[in-house]
Amino acid sequence: MLAPENILHAIRSTRTAVITTHMNPDGDAIGSALGLWHLLRTLGCSATVMLPNAAPSNLLWMEGSGAMVVYDESSRKILDDADTIFVLDLNAISRLGDLGAAIVASTATIVNIDHHTYPEDFAGVAWIDTDACSTAVMIAQIANVIGSYTPAMAMCLYTGIMTDTGSFRFPRTTSDVHRTVAKLIDEGADPVRSYDEVMNRGSVGRTRLLGLALSTMGVHASGRLCTMVVRNADMLANNCTREDVEGFVSQTLALEGVTMGILFVELEGETKISFRSKGDTYVRDLAALYGGGGHVYAAGARVKGRAFEEVVGEVTRKAVESMTND
Repeated sequence: MLAPENILHAIRSTRTAVITTHMNPDGDAIGSALGLWHLLRTLGCSATVMLPNAAPSNLLWMEGSGAMVVYDESSRKILDDADTIFVLDLNAISRLGDLGAAIVASTATIVNIDHHTYPEDFAGVAWIDTDACSTAVMIAQIANVIGSYTPAMAMCLYTGIMTDTGSFRFPRTTSDVHRTVAKLIDEGADPVRSYDEVMNRGSVGRTRLLGLALSTMGVHASGRLCTMVVRNADMLANNCTREDVEGFVSQTLALEGVTMGILFVELEGETKISFRSKGDTYVRDLAALYGGGGHVYAAGARVKGRAFEEVVGEVTRKAVESMTND
């Protein structure tokens, strides 16, 4: 995987940049955004990471996170002053919320770097690699070509790769990925700290919430499908927020024989659905039925304006049907 020349040219030509990523950012989103932020700064650029909404607390330890801003009208001038806007780890401008409309209206060069399928054509310059394990690994390839690393940059990119590969256990974790990670460690990334900061910062309330979620597990489709539910009342009772639920869905694939897992999270006025799968079972098309998307093995969707139990029942039935028709 080599960074294309038009991407390298866009980076080398940038003087004032805004870097952004999708709403409810995960480790790859923040890791790749901060990694690129560090890279641009080593090249003498002025750069700002601008988010559609706040990042989760377990990602705010990475160097540079304190300089990130959440988009609102007071930060509009930063966007207007940018000559280049880098849009990372997303394939649809709608995933930026209100920030997306402001970016589309901008006169800046828009650069999209992403690894999701079915990308929208919203950028003047784009690098889409659906075989990449993460967007962070793509930013690392850019840094390799440019030859500019700092320990902080390496740490951010390592964290992005680590989180989006499920700690190096998902299918696209290739030998090339491990070689890239080895380079990042050589440049100063600390694997022990990265994992500890991201994965081992749970509260007592979060652990209790996980226990409640595990108690709702249901097995369907002759043991091939596992569903799990998190109710809003349980989150409130345990002083948890939606970010505390991150990672719960992986528990659904821990059962022997299960090839698809679905986590339903009840929020105010909407249901958040996370899909995971393995082997020959794919979930992207199932998520698309509800306006969502993602990867073949990891996808998500949100359903608004419908009763939670109704959504759980319907999506579960459609999942069973999809597995029956395989």
